Amino acid sequence: MTQVLIVEDEAIVAESIASKLRRYGYEVIDTIPTGEEAVEKAGKSRPDVILMDIHLAGKMDGIQAADRISGQYHIPVIFLTAYADEQTIARAKEAGPFGYLVKPFRERDLYVTIEMARERSRLEAELEAANRELDSFSYSVSHDLRAPLIAIDGFSRILQETYAGYLPPDGIECINRIRQASNQMDHLIEDFLRLSRVTRAPIQVIPLDISQISREILGQMAAGEPERRVSWKVEEGLHGFGDAGLVEIALKNLLGNAWKYTGHTDEAKIQVGSMMQGQNRVFFVKDNGAGFPSEKANLLFIPLQRLHSHQEFPGNGIGLATVQRIIHRHGGRIWAEGAVGEGATFFFTLPDESG
Repeated sequence: MTQVLIVEDEAIVAESIASKLRRYGYEVIDTIPTGEEAVEKAGKSRPDVILMDIHLAGKMDGIQAADRISGQYHIPVIFLTAYADEQTIARAKEAGPFGYLVKPFRERDLYVTIEMARERSRLEAELEAANRELDSFSYSVSHDLRAPLIAIDGFSRILQETYAGYLPPDGIECINRIRQASNQMDHLIEDFLRLSRVTRAPIQVIPLDISQISREILGQMAAGEPERRVSWKVEEGLHGFGDAGLVEIALKNLLGNAWKYTGHTDEAKIQVGSMMQGQNRVFFVKDNGAGFPSEKANLLFIPLQRLHSHQEFPGNGIGLATVQRIIHRHGGRIWAEGAVGEGATFFFTLPDESG
């Protein structure tokens, strides 16, 4: 039987809600009037669902109590309140409620909201467990794969350093290829782990200076390859909202691709800018490099799919998949346009605000 805790400082209202719940077969474990008691009771009784009024007696209101309960015990909280103003709803969203019903509500709506909250809580628990298993599996596989790679690279290096004088040129070339392949595999494993971490990393959305981040990344690339002559332009005043670390990873991949694929281009050019698409601002990274067949644009974001050979442009096809995961985690979109020999442009959106 589903156990429900009611947090409501008006006794008559609390009993009315409790009666409705009992008619649907729920077990009401208690009705309490304050946020402080709600936190304590949640820790001791661990109910399946908590129905929480926002304005409560005591120092702690329902939003603060729900935030504490969600953070400590991961119990789904549903707000039942007479307040539906934008400010209250905005505050309530920060606590991550599993439902929000405005009084007076229909009895059936209460039942449906509780059942939806229960199902969402179950699915989130299953997802969290699956993610923990996936993390464990990923690191286990990484360790198991890296061990023989280290051995391959180590013994081939011994051959190269100790016995190079005894080997013919084609033998030395074979050793070089073995070491190159093992290093490439090591980088691929690391990129897959990074992609896995990006998918589940917590997001903290804050205001970002896209212009500044882009200039710093391009400056680092220019310092790393001083022999390259690349003309780059970053539009001033590019601002958006997003997780600082994840957005920087996305821009490093996009700008890194632009830098790489202009490697065979005379008078290479890279541009970072934005445009308006309806009411939304769209950022873009544009280059005049190798480009890609426009009909294959949908393949760019699939892991391990590459439209150029490794000999022509090194890489493993994980970078753009990582970018797409980051943008999607922010609720944005990403797409690309390009043509062979005419460069590529990657467009993406970010949240308009931190909420």
